[in-house]
Amino acid sequence: MKGGRFHSGPTVVVYAPGRTARHGAAFEWVLSSALGLDWRWEDDVLAYREAEGIRMHYGEESELPGIAFSAHGLLGQLGSVSADPPNCDGPGFDGFASVFWMASRMEEFLPQAPRDAHGRFDPVGSISEQRGWIDVPVCEQWAWRIGERLLGDAWASHRNRLMAEHVVCPTLDVDSAFAYRGKGFVRTAGAWARDLARGHWGQARRRLQVASGGASDPFDTYERVVRLHRERDLETTWFFLMAKFGRFDKGLPPGSATLASLMQGLERTEGHSVGWHPGHAAASDERTMTLEHSAFSAVMGQTPTASRQHYLRLVPSVTRRNLIRLGVLHDHTEGHAARTGWRGGFARTRPWYDLEREELTPLQLCPFAAMDATFMRYLQASPGDVPGRISQLTSESRKWGAPLRLLWHNESLSGEGQWKGWEGVYSKTLDAACG
Repeated sequence: MKGGRFHSGPTVVVYAPGRTARHGAAFEWVLSSALGLDWRWEDDVLAYREAEGIRMHYGEESELPGIAFSAHGLLGQLGSVSADPPNCDGPGFDGFASVFWMASRMEEFLPQAPRDAHGRFDPVGSISEQRGWIDVPVCEQWAWRIGERLLGDAWASHRNRLMAEHVVCPTLDVDSAFAYRGKGFVRTAGAWARDLARGHWGQARRRLQVASGGASDPFDTYERVVRLHRERDLETTWFFLMAKFGRFDKGLPPGSATLASLMQGLERTEGHSVGWHPGHAAASDERTMTLEHSAFSAVMGQTPTASRQHYLRLVPSVTRRNLIRLGVLHDHTEGHAARTGWRGGFARTRPWYDLEREELTPLQLCPFAAMDATFMRYLQASPGDVPGRISQLTSESRKWGAPLRLLWHNESLSGEGQWKGWEGVYSKTLDAACG
């Protein structure tokens, strides 16, 4: 029995001859994650005929009682990766297969899948972008078509319950906790010397002022975020980088007392929780990930249950298997750097399917819809354009009662350097999301 979120109404009884692990994932995503229904499998056709509740049969041509859903065949093809998604409209529409193709991220496992300099899947020109599927929680849209067929007259009230689930979920990545503070004498002196050599006199002076306690650090935007979220009654998750200093990891040392104090203080703040931000190399290096996991646990006095990869860098299957091994329960990495929207077609949380091993895992994927760096670096949007785009994403998530997760950085609120002119964008973004 798969328990639904609302615990009301009849159970959906599913007969699907020849079912595989792919069936398990697709039906879990549609019936549990998207629709929140009580449901169960029934493999005995005689017991199915006599079952109480809402009966549905999938891919069975015989004259069985209940609601019939045609099967595309994808769910039975273990070990295969298809470049062509199932038909998503008209006769022969198989919502379960369509959801599986999109939410398993099958497109990213194709031999010709394009990748950027960080090894990330490049969504520009992808099938999901061409079809407009990134811009909407398309899997939930398909699932609701299934729900309407299953529930009939009861669908309207159930849909209202689903729509009431909409919530705004801000998350912030802390790649550089401070611009100048806590870097230590060697790093501070070296950076100060580089400032002088490049003629950056103002920055050199400010660096010394902050280091000596005579000025506030520009990246110290934490109290402002806490205030903005408290005013809007928002629950917040922070993800802190715990990687050693390197080309792509510029944060404070994992053993920094300044960093530890900040993390522990935010964890104690009502409505805020602190998660782990594995570094750039940790995505592909099991030993590095394990060391960073231990560093986080030492600081927080507990192992992390939520994480998001730095640079959103994932090595297909490998990264998430290592997260599972370390006991991480929620992965917040699902989203594109180069595009806003929903990478896997879901805005709601769902369990990750390991496509290479063909198994549904306990790791829950928590998708985000928009990132500040996407607007600034990839879309080259002006600060004034961001709230309007957030409003569009908000409308889509509300339409399906789905959460709207945002990914921001403490740095972008500073208005410093590359973020000049962005210091007021976040508060306007929250207004657009919560309005």
